[in-house]
Amino acid sequence: MFRQKLFVGEQSPSTDVPSITENIPTYRAAVDTGGTFTDICLLREDTGEIVISKVPSTPSEPERAVLEGLARAAAAAGLDPAGLRLLLHGTTVATNALLEGKGAEAALLVTRGFKDILFIGRQNRPSLYDFWALKPRPLIPRRLTFEVTERIMADGRVYIPLDEGEVEAIVREIRRAGIVSIAVSFLHSYANPRHEERVREIIARHHPAARVTLSSDILPEFREYERTSTAVINALVQPRIADYVARLKEGLKNITGTGMHNKRPPGLFIMQSSGGMLTADQAMQESARTVLSGPAGGVLAGLFLARQTGRPNVITADMGGTSMDICLIKGEQLRYTTEGTIGGYPLGLPMLDIHTIGAGGGSIGWVDSGGALRVGPSSAGAEPGPACYGQGGTEPTVTDANLVLGRINPNRNLNSALSLNPRLARKYLEEKIARPLNLTVEEAAAGMIRVVNAAMARAIRVVSVQRGHDPRDFTLIAFGGAGPLHAVELARELNIPHVLIPRYPGVTSALGMLQADVRRDYVRTVLLLLEKTEPDKLAELYTPLEEKGRRELEKEGFSLPDITMTRQADLRYQGQSYTLTLPLPAGQLTAEDLSILRRSFHLLHRQEYGFCREKAPLEVVNLRLVVLGSLPRPAVPNPVRKKESVLVPEPLEVRPVYFRDRFLPTPVYHRRELDPGISLKGPAVIEQSDTTTLVWPGTSLRVDRWGNLILDVGR
Repeated sequence: MFRQKLFVGEQSPSTDVPSITENIPTYRAAVDTGGTFTDICLLREDTGEIVISKVPSTPSEPERAVLEGLARAAAAAGLDPAGLRLLLHGTTVATNALLEGKGAEAALLVTRGFKDILFIGRQNRPSLYDFWALKPRPLIPRRLTFEVTERIMADGRVYIPLDEGEVEAIVREIRRAGIVSIAVSFLHSYANPRHEERVREIIARHHPAARVTLSSDILPEFREYERTSTAVINALVQPRIADYVARLKEGLKNITGTGMHNKRPPGLFIMQSSGGMLTADQAMQESARTVLSGPAGGVLAGLFLARQTGRPNVITADMGGTSMDICLIKGEQLRYTTEGTIGGYPLGLPMLDIHTIGAGGGSIGWVDSGGALRVGPSSAGAEPGPACYGQGGTEPTVTDANLVLGRINPNRNLNSALSLNPRLARKYLEEKIARPLNLTVEEAAAGMIRVVNAAMARAIRVVSVQRGHDPRDFTLIAFGGAGPLHAVELARELNIPHVLIPRYPGVTSALGMLQADVRRDYVRTVLLLLEKTEPDKLAELYTPLEEKGRRELEKEGFSLPDITMTRQADLRYQGQSYTLTLPLPAGQLTAEDLSILRRSFHLLHRQEYGFCREKAPLEVVNLRLVVLGSLPRPAVPNPVRKKESVLVPEPLEVRPVYFRDRFLPTPVYHRRELDPGISLKGPAVIEQSDTTTLVWPGTSLRVDRWGNLILDVGR
């Protein structure tokens, strides 16, 4: 029988580590740190038992919530902390450092004549028709940008030798200023990294405490602005990530007892923006790859559910306490981009194509100067949290609105260490929203829900309708602590026929990390005309990348059968600025392979832009290689029906819940009592420890054989 343990927010147990034996049950953990809650998922390797936990995030010391959450969840499951073998972690440390301007102070070395590269950028206005729009301030000020005499040509030839004496003087000045993070981005270093590598050697000799990021290491491809921006982002977040990972590794040694017993500590992997895992050491070096670490786990969970349930087209909607992350998956294929931005700054590394908005359970409602009701993007976060938490919050949030409308039970919530206070929620809703707008408290709360739903619906249209996809062809997978409360209203707004609520919605992003593999991405710029390139020549250009990928993953302990390589190529019509990425087969290439590549490009270009130019020459810009190291995945058993009948159980209670414009008597069920095969009709409320699902009138619900809730939305 499948045994599910749920443990949320009780008093922290002792972290004294018992004596380590060889026969204790082993388990792996996945932890997703959000702006409001930190989600923990433990998976026993022998039984497949899942244990979930949610604890408040600790933004000032994010590792504290991770370590305390792991200890609490292990204690609740009766597991020995020494049995932890693997920790997969999604973190917001890099994201927050950038968005809050709290990255390390860094210096930038550039080719002479390119001192203002971060200021000039691409000379594009942030918004074409907004004459008051401002570009974000450069991440490194001009006074910390240093020009170096050197020049390498686009073909890799050295045109002006590196002035090493000048570099030494610059490094001494940087050291005197107390700066310990340095980015180096020279023109055309993707074609020949010799000068950048020599600068690193000079820095190591004259400023050994400095951390160095070379653009030719982090992003060895053309387009100097994007390459420089990516290197600078890495330089800014690397010290923060390195310190955080070091503290986390030390904390893991303490709670598992591996430090005092000379045992191997648990393996630590960090989720990267592309949906793959990084080793801890690589994350400490290439920290920019973790900038969108958190949302990636939810997308992997969405892909797993799409394949498991036979629904190839899905839209994932992860609504947590601070933000909502949306991703479209079509034909069981994930969408990636190398043209992402964070806070308005280009980041050229591969990442999942995720659209994020500031709409979560902690989003604050407010009335603007024109008398209009607004919600977000500001959030109450974990500290002080929504007003109903009673921790000093005085701003009404989406959680407060749902509580006032009867949709959340104040006695059964995400964190049992907190008691939700409806009186405080009503007080601040009345004071900040209802009274200024001359509304009742219930009308104000319902208005907040409509406003935040409208923002989320617009965001879903961005990834669907605006890209030529019909939402009626998709299933909405809603998760996160707040997602299932809003799912039906969003689906109705967008004419999405079905909603899927996973078994553990509040920790789905953490569960998704258990489906991740270690991933390495390699790229080289070639700039070749496809018509003039021999198939053998193109295949040979992948060889150095494949040898490097195989060597690095073997060094990390992966055997050849566990290593998978996928070739990709960035193509464009000659003279275009931007590219499309297409797959290429492994091994030797043939003329037919290149012909298929050419036809595929024309088809994809027509799909993306509405036209193609079949007689125009094609240019191969970049060659890419994705290398995956497969991590073992213990099987998770499906839930077993507890009774022979599929009768709907007796509700826990019937309470008034606000729908549209009135309260309706609504039965409330606990999700663990809903066996596979059970069906019911709305209105209903489904409660579980990590979230609440709201079933609207006119909506039917059934539990599939995997334990997911399937909602047929109706009109």
